[in-house]
Amino acid sequence: MSIKTVWKSRKANSNPVTRAFVSDADLTGDLKTSLEAIQQGNERYQGMKLINVVIDQRDELARTVGGQTTSEAQAAAESALTAAKTALNNPNLGNLASAINALVADLQAKQQQLETSQATQKRIQEQLAGLEKTLRTQLAAKDDDLAKARANVSSTESGVAAYRAEKDRQVQEIQARADEAARLAQEDMNRLQAQNQELQTQIVRLQNTIAAINNRLATLRQPVDQIVKQADGKILRTSSDNIVYVNLGTGDQVVPGMSFEVYDRLQGIPSVGDPTTDDDLPKGKASIEILKVYPGSSEARIVRQTPGMTVVENDPIVNIVYDRATKYNFYVYGKFDLDRNGQATSPDADVIKRLVTAWGGRVTDQLNVDTDFVVMGKVPQIPEFTPEEAENPENAFRIKQAQDELAAYDEVLAKAQSMNIPILNQNRFLYFTGYYEQSAR
Repeated sequence: MSIKTVWKSRKANSNPVTRAFVSDADLTGDLKTSLEAIQQGNERYQGMKLINVVIDQRDELARTVGGQTTSEAQAAAESALTAAKTALNNPNLGNLASAINALVADLQAKQQQLETSQATQKRIQEQLAGLEKTLRTQLAAKDDDLAKARANVSSTESGVAAYRAEKDRQVQEIQARADEAARLAQEDMNRLQAQNQELQTQIVRLQNTIAAINNRLATLRQPVDQIVKQADGKILRTSSDNIVYVNLGTGDQVVPGMSFEVYDRLQGIPSVGDPTTDDDLPKGKASIEILKVYPGSSEARIVRQTPGMTVVENDPIVNIVYDRATKYNFYVYGKFDLDRNGQATSPDADVIKRLVTAWGGRVTDQLNVDTDFVVMGKVPQIPEFTPEEAENPENAFRIKQAQDELAAYDEVLAKAQSMNIPILNQNRFLYFTGYYEQSAR
């Protein structure tokens, strides 16, 4: 028999009047068996009529459900069932027991979720605790590093301060040395300026002295033409096959290979002429070369003869380098063009110097009051270019080099003229030595 049946039976017999007319004998079947089992299983119901057991069960159930009477219990049960349906969102719950079971299941699920959440929360809290511990450790390490860094900064600042102090000291020392050096340099400069002023005074005095000496030398030095026009020898006789004999022989410092220029005995030896041009060159009747030297005379051959002129006895011969008793000093300057091909070179200047030495003269490397003759090379020519060609670096260099050479040439020429020294250009020198014809070979 179900509780619901018992409930209906109890409800039907809850009336005292009904109780009086229902006896234990009226209860049969399963209901009776259930009640007897309840009576036997509960000491409280021993000796109680079965109908009273039912009534007590009914009242107990009502109290359990939530009321003092069945109607209150019924109302409470329905209200609880409705609340359970709403709470569980399940309108299909049939009775209070299923609602209770569903609530219990839901409660158990919620409890499980709660336990799971609590476990998760605990794990998170443990992780947080671990992270917090790690963070504290890291913060402690950072604090330690910061303390060390501050200590290092303090130490560094102290070091920087010391370094700056040392550098300031060094700078002060350097400045002091520089000031002292500047003072000494100023003293040296003042002393040098005084010396320079004194030297300038001495230079002016010496220049005046030199000018006076040059003027005196100009009056004492023989006139240029007088020096040049002095014959070194003469033709003794002539013979056939262009052979002549001169009055210079053994003991007169003549040697085979030496050359002389032969001039007309009536016209005499020409003057030096303008050393800056080749106009009126001192060209004689002939040029001769010594072949053999004898006591008192020498045999020579004619290497060049001017057309229409004949070499005769007593014609004077000249080699401006040669002198029986004197070594003349020659200053050779510039570039020469002995083969007359238009290209003046320094090697040709060396040839001139060798000839001077071979013929008894002396070559000097300075132009001074002891210089007897100056032999000047070709006048430097400044190359001509169009404005566009002159902009070329190589051409500009050639122009500048030629200008410098011409300036130096003019300076030597002017100095020799100021000192009244005889000046010979290349061709005048070659004619006055009888070597013009041979130089081009």
